[in-house]
Amino acid sequence: MRIRLKQYGEILTSRPAGREAALAMKALLRPAPGELIELDFDGVLSVGPSWLDEVLAALRAEYGRERVIFLPTKNLSVIESLKVIDP
Repeated sequence: MRIRLKQYGEILTSRPAGREAALAMKALLRPAPGELIELDFDGVLSVGPSWLDEVLAALRAEYGRERVIFLPTKNLSVIESLKVIDP
């Protein structure tokens, strides 16, 4: 199941905004057992570590660390935030 993060904005920052986005994602997601949760950063200009931390913590708590994956991106903001949050 793919989550297109651009639907939450092109610039994703702040912990409260990340918490709100995570709650919205969890309310809408209905993955099949074992189905991967793919985070798609296409169209996102910038993402902050705080926003990403909130989203990842919520999704991984609900579905497990191994099921939440990132689709490849060339966006340096995303790459650097991922290095901080998910080394």
